[in-house]
Amino acid sequence: MKKENQLTPLEKWERLTFADNFIFCKVLNDNVDICKELLELLLEIKIEKIELPSAEYSLKTDFHSRGVRFDVYVKDGGGRSFDIEIQTAHATSLAKRARYYQGLMDVDSVHTGMDYSKLKESYVIFLCMGDAFGKKLPRYTFRYICEEDGGLRMNDGTVNIFFNARMYDKMETEGLRSFFRFLCGMKPTSDFTDRLSALVERTKLSAQWRHSYMTWEQEMKYQARELAQELAPEIAREMAVGIAKDIAKDMAKDMAKDIAKDMAKDMAKNIAKDMAEEAAKEKVKETALNLLRLNVAAVDQIAQATGLSVDEVRELNDTLQSAQA
Repeated sequence: MKKENQLTPLEKWERLTFADNFIFCKVLNDNVDICKELLELLLEIKIEKIELPSAEYSLKTDFHSRGVRFDVYVKDGGGRSFDIEIQTAHATSLAKRARYYQGLMDVDSVHTGMDYSKLKESYVIFLCMGDAFGKKLPRYTFRYICEEDGGLRMNDGTVNIFFNARMYDKMETEGLRSFFRFLCGMKPTSDFTDRLSALVERTKLSAQWRHSYMTWEQEMKYQARELAQELAPEIAREMAVGIAKDIAKDMAKDMAKDIAKDMAKDMAKNIAKDMAEEAAKEKVKETALNLLRLNVAAVDQIAQATGLSVDEVRELNDTLQSAQA
């Protein structure tokens, strides 16, 4: 079987599923009722109506700021904002992305002269194909709380949720379990996932969307190159750590042998040096003892002759006297 990077654009198109960013955005953008139903399923809330979803909706606060492209960004009739992100690849900065997205959503919701109290709830929802935080939970929900009093919530209206799709069997409801099994590439097992599957297939049969996908993929490749050049300095350290871990796994045994040899040589040299120094010092002490036995010189003279301290010579002399007593 060909690897992903060996596939032609047409082969990639034929293999796409709902978990693919292009299909995910297209299905939810073109089907308001499905988007609404998905939000209700994920958040376990009722939504009266939603505005037409904005697939890959772009926000930027000013000319100099960094923009962001949301996967699916919608608002309900009460002003609440929802951003749904599909995350198929491993990422190390999802928490910071959620923080940035929340800020941009607030900017999008606040109009000039509007009071902050008018800000409505905003949800950033990541549908991750892996475990974002490594705790093996099916869902991670974050709201601000007081560190000194865990029961005190900030109640600023922001909610960040990270789903772990691979833990579908641990989801709270059968509806969620069915949806995330489908997201992981399994057959639909509910009315909702049946409809999603049909919409995915209908999208893939469209020559217009097939052409759009191929154009989109080329644009994504171009943007990826541009972004890589932009981000390279700030992620170099993270990449270095990851590369080091991979190298360590692949080369640990060979490197360990080489390192062990070098360490053994250094240790042998140090041990030999210590032993030589100790032997030399013992020889000097033996010479000092002989001079003390012959009583041919004073303590300070013996110290000067042998290089020992006066205290060391006196200690040797006391030992000698005790032995002769």
